[in-house]
Order: sequence, then structure tokens, then C-alpha cells
Amino acid sequence: MTPAVRALAASLLFLVPFVVHAGDDPAAVITSGSLLADVSLFASPECAGRLPGTDGYRRATDHAAAVLAELGLEPGGDDGSWLQHLPMEANVIRRCAVTVTDQAGVSQDLAPGEECACRGFTGSGDVSGEVVFVGYGLSLPDRGYDDYADVDVAGKIVLAFKQAPPWRLDDGKGWDRADLPRPKARAARDHGAAALLLISRPNDQDPQPVIASVLHGPGDHVPDLPAVQISLEQAARLCAGGMDDLKGLQSAIDDARRPASRPLSGRAAVAVEADYAPAADTWNVVGVLRGTDPVLKDEAVVVGGHVDHVGGQGEVFWPGANDNASGAAAVLGIARAFAAEAAAGRPPRRTVVFVLFAGEEQGLHGARFHAGHPVISLDRTAAMINLDCVAHGDSIQLGGGKSQPVLWDLARGIDADRTALAIAATWRGGGADAAPFWDAGVPTLYFASRYSYTHLHRHTDTVETLNPVLFEELVRLAYLTAAEVASGEYEREAIVPES
Repeated sequence: MTPAVRALAASLLFLVPFVVHAGDDPAAVITSGSLLADVSLFASPECAGRLPGTDGYRRATDHAAAVLAELGLEPGGDDGSWLQHLPMEANVIRRCAVTVTDQAGVSQDLAPGEECACRGFTGSGDVSGEVVFVGYGLSLPDRGYDDYADVDVAGKIVLAFKQAPPWRLDDGKGWDRADLPRPKARAARDHGAAALLLISRPNDQDPQPVIASVLHGPGDHVPDLPAVQISLEQAARLCAGGMDDLKGLQSAIDDARRPASRPLSGRAAVAVEADYAPAADTWNVVGVLRGTDPVLKDEAVVVGGHVDHVGGQGEVFWPGANDNASGAAAVLGIARAFAAEAAAGRPPRRTVVFVLFAGEEQGLHGARFHAGHPVISLDRTAAMINLDCVAHGDSIQLGGGKSQPVLWDLARGIDADRTALAIAATWRGGGADAAPFWDAGVPTLYFASRYSYTHLHRHTDTVETLNPVLFEELVRLAYLTAAEVASGEYEREAIVPES
């Protein structure tokens, strides 16, 4: 743990009540105070949004490793360390600035985080000039659709809808990921554009606000083309008819299913500085509590959640308190409960592997890497418990019930005897960091809180928005479920095929 993080942790100790282990409730060691202390550290300015490979990410993972070490767990990373290293694309954004000028010549600098945010894999550049609307930013001439076909964008800034069209072409195929930011940036560059502005579809019932995201899509990085999402309200200032123009343009395209690209009346300036690395070093944090049964100790229960988020841009960072500082804190809380039981003479019979994953936001990189390099082979892994966005909302969701009903019923039964906070709705297994395990045939249970995404990828995802009572009860339920699996009472079930 670095000195700065150690000092921050010490300043948060007032949140953590002294807990005496209650023998009749092994989950009692898990408290909202200790959970929120971990979240507060992970979501702090010192951790700066926990972009994998950065100093902020290192501070967060230093803390996680220190907690696991203090609990007496065994390091499960490389060469006897806590860290499991993997290479990953990285893009550190030093500056993101956008100015919009309306047709009357009135300019406004956009507020970072609220009115503008770079895409995580933006290129760099400092450009200004005319703005051309290019629909959905798609160039698929071989399939009969090209937003760039009849418009000159050379040296200009293009404005495109961020999402895919809500319809399909006559060939009936989907958009084959051409609707993601990197392919759209590549299409803009290939037609000579100088920058790409992305906006939500204005006709949606609840248009997405400005968010930060490092999900980029396939293909090569576009290093010299800035790509920034701006708010609909600021984009409307680029149009002579304001928001009515934007809505009309979307309607024109969607109704006719053909482009309606055209120059706009406003202008923009975009300045982005980003440092790109094609294979930067990052890492998972892995701790192991060995089972004691002569046979079952060679089987595993994996308890995981991603610790990464989307980082910062200049002076602005995204705290990611719910997504997923809450899940990372939950993994540590569950580790504390297992360690307390072991210290009290009640160790697990199966081995429990605790993993804080890197790179979920970018495409499950850490989870995929760990699934390919597990502590115990996945064919001897009884279950994987995933925790993602577990502290904002009003109740508990348990994903996986449609494909591993025995595991799901186990958790539901425990909940029914305690708080009855788990709702009946579920889905097939996998999802987020559970996906690589489920794809390999491991039963998975995905813990999340219902109505969890109010602040998803927004700078408002702060500790103050969390529900401490729900958080505590959800993590206790996850622990008790994992403990049942680790006890050997649950036998790995075959995944029910999709009907």
C-alpha cells in the first residue's frame, strides 16, 4: 500500500465499527461501515477513476492486496505475488476540451463530464471548423447504406448519433459492430474528417446523458482523430432549428432508412491530448484461501468483481462508486468473512479464490485472462460468484437462475430466511465478468442490485448515492451462498441448455 493510500485508509477508519464475530451469524463480520470505507478509497480522487495500468489503478489494487495479505490469504498472482499481469490497450486522456459556437457567433465552452466526455480510445488533435451532420456515422456502401455518400467532410468536424439505428437494412443483418465508436471514428477519418462528435438519439424516450466509456469496438486505433460525446442540448446549438432539427433529422433517417446528412449552421473546436499504448501492463489481484478437505481442497469457488472503471480526463475523473467499487469492496468483505470463519476454526472445505478483475469496462479482459490462467482448473471449479453494481437501488437481483437453478435456489433460500430482498426475476448465466467462466461450463451466480444504473458511467456515481443497508445485506447473502458452495453441500450442476 502506498503512503498516500495508507493515509487515506486511516482517515476512513471512522466508518468502520469494531466487529466481534458472532458465531450464530458468520456473515456479521460484513458491515456497511467496512464496505463503504473500501468504496470510499476506491472512488477517491487518489484512485482517479481506476483506469487499468495507471497510478490510480495501482493505488486501488495496492489497497486490495494489502487487505488480502492482512487476512492471511495466500497470494494467487504471478511468481508468488498478489498480481496477475496481462497486457491491454490503454489510452490516458490528458485533456478533453470542446467549444460550441451557434449560428449567431455565441461560443460556449462545454463542461467536462457533464456536457462533454472523450471516448476512452479517442485520438489526439486540436481542430476547429464547420460541423457536418452524418447521421449514424456509418459507411457501408456494400450493403447499400452510407452516411458519407453525398456530403463533403474533408477537414471538418462531423456529428453523428452514438447508438446504432433502431432498424435493420433490407438484408436483415445487424450492424456487425460498425456502430461502435472506433469503427465510426475510422469511417470519419477515412472520409477526411478532422474530429468526431457523438450524441445520443434525441427521439429516444430517455436519451442517454454524457457518459465516459472505454468500450471501443474492433479494429486499429485511430490516433489522430478526436472522438467526443457531447450533450444533446449543446449539439442543438449547432442547428438553426435547435432540438427540433436534431429530432427531425433522426426521424427523416429512421422513417426512410436512408441518410439525411448535411452541413449545420454552427461551428465547434475540439482539443484532445491522449497517450495511447497498444499493450500496456495491467493486472488482476488474486488471493486464495485453501480448502481443508482432502478431496474438495482441489476444487474451487471463485468470488470476483472488477475493480477497474473508466479513469479521468484532465481534471475530471469518474468515481465509479457503484460501478464497480461496490463489487470490489464486496469481494474484500467476503474475504474478511471467510478469514474470520477460518480463524474461528471453521475453514472452507473447498478452496476459495478471490479475484479483483482488470479491464471489465474495456471488454472483460481481466476475467478472460484469469479464466485462461486459473489458480484451480475451471473443470474443477464448482461455481463462480460475480459482484457488479451491488449498492445502489432497492433490492437484490440474482442472475443465472435459468441455467443453473440449483445454485440460484440455494441463494434464494438463504435470502428467504433472512431479508427476502432478492426478486424473482433472473436470466441465463454469465454476463460481465461471469461470462468467461460460464462459457467454460462453470455455474455462475451474478449479484447486482435492482435499479442499479441511475448513475452508470457518470461523474455522479459517488459514495453518497449508495444504499448502505442493501449493500450490507447483499454482500452477506453473497458470502453465505459462497460459503455453502465452499462447504461442499453444493455439487457442481450441469448448465441447463437454452430451450
